[in-house]
Amino acid sequence: MKASLSIVGLAAAAARLAVAAPHRSINGRDNTVATVNLDYEVHQGNLNVTGGYYIFDNIPYAQQPVNELRFAKPQPITATSSTLNVGGGGDLQCIQSYPQWIIDLQARSNGISSELMAQVLYNQAGQTEECLLLNVYVPQKIFAKGDRAKASVLVWIHGGGFTFGSKTSVGNPAGIIARAGLDDDKGGIIFVSINYRLGLFGWLAGSDVTPNLGLYDQRAALDWVQKYISRFGGDPARVTIMGESAGGSSITHHITAYGGGDKLPFRAAIPQSPAFQFNIDTDATYKKTLAQATTESQQSVSSVAGLKSLTTDQLKSVNQKVTQAAIYGGFNFGVSVDGTYVPELPQVLFAKGKFNKGLDLLIAHMPITSEAAPFVPPTIATAADLRTYAEQSLATSSSAVIDELLTDVYPDVMDGTYPWTTQFGRAVVIATELNFACVARYISTAYNGHTHSYIFAYPPAYHAGDVKYEFYNGDASTVVDGVPINPQIAYNLQDTLVRFARKGDPTVSGLPKFERYGKEGNVLHFSDKGVVAAIDDLKNPRCDWIQKALVDGRL
Repeated sequence: MKASLSIVGLAAAAARLAVAAPHRSINGRDNTVATVNLDYEVHQGNLNVTGGYYIFDNIPYAQQPVNELRFAKPQPITATSSTLNVGGGGDLQCIQSYPQWIIDLQARSNGISSELMAQVLYNQAGQTEECLLLNVYVPQKIFAKGDRAKASVLVWIHGGGFTFGSKTSVGNPAGIIARAGLDDDKGGIIFVSINYRLGLFGWLAGSDVTPNLGLYDQRAALDWVQKYISRFGGDPARVTIMGESAGGSSITHHITAYGGGDKLPFRAAIPQSPAFQFNIDTDATYKKTLAQATTESQQSVSSVAGLKSLTTDQLKSVNQKVTQAAIYGGFNFGVSVDGTYVPELPQVLFAKGKFNKGLDLLIAHMPITSEAAPFVPPTIATAADLRTYAEQSLATSSSAVIDELLTDVYPDVMDGTYPWTTQFGRAVVIATELNFACVARYISTAYNGHTHSYIFAYPPAYHAGDVKYEFYNGDASTVVDGVPINPQIAYNLQDTLVRFARKGDPTVSGLPKFERYGKEGNVLHFSDKGVVAAIDDLKNPRCDWIQKALVDGRL
């Protein structure tokens, strides 16, 4: 691969000046500019005057994965320099790709054609292979105290099916920072958001490539936080990680990394609707990737070495086409069981007791009757339709297992005995429990109920509908899946997350006491009826069957 001056390189070349810098400093008119010495560079943050916090954006947390580091584990930055990096450069993000069904959903939502929607998505500015970057948001009060502040730190791992998303794709944390400031007169929390490699760049699995590079990227970013966050005023002993969907799934993999035999770079975690795919045939995806690369480059590509020789544009095109071909509800790329960082699926490792047990956990999911609705083909109307969908989604499972799933576990009964009355509703419950929700119960059970859990059920309560509530910044015109946002529920949720990150106890004044999950399955329920105490709807035999089938290797 020929070396070229990248987007990051251009921004840096234009922005950097050789300086000698102290550990940290505040300067500029009205203290609007701050700098932090990171050993390998001095990074400048700029003040958000309205929010009262500094933004340090596009900080490199590892060597960039280009040239010989393509398809390699992230490598630490070993150089030392006092060069000033003023940040900026826009929302630099890892290269994106989307399944066709996601493109179609977005097109319908925006009232445009799928062809135009694909152009809009793929032409987003800032996509680059040099994307191992993170943002740090620090309230002025905290930064002014430096390492004496010892502030709590909340790290966001974005979702997006491991094929799209970025450190800023869900917005900025101004609302979370503001609520944290109200909760704590010492300044609140520090917020960190990270990029990690996506699609074939981060999740290709084959005999000649290290799988799960995106997980290693995340781990490198978390190790960076441990090493450097004190220079911003954060306490490395008070780090909480939070992620939704693919981000939540990633958290479960970090908790179970190496079968639990690993010291983790965080003390608490908030996995939200952790997403799992059971239909990824990694060998088939690897072969499709090589075949598509051969077509794109018009030369034989039979290995990762061949992929490394392609241009970024060629790999982007390969990535797009392989991801777009995923089945409805799937993504083609994702986490692979590798025998090391991911020795088995988390659902199995939790059942076997192979996980890190020294954590505080706040776990979230959405209602089983609605969460996965966008992931289910809307054409499902008959039992035969559902059978076809199940066979596609569980392609590696036997017909006998699918028979048991559809006959005994999720029977074709529409009289209200079960939480479905249509074939589509039946499919939604299956997809929700299998792919998102049941793992929340497995975690709480593994920790003997010493966790906290909540259900976000504000209508329409589709997957990821809670994210706009978490990142609500006071804009009352915000719409979530066609429904106006409820600001009070947003504030309640933000306060809960902030209190957990700061104290380890998510109980908020004015809301019901947040009891531990316990044997009863205690949860808080956020909905259009307010915030109320409830019992988890995952206390059912269906989740038990799924976990046992996973442990037995039948799913």
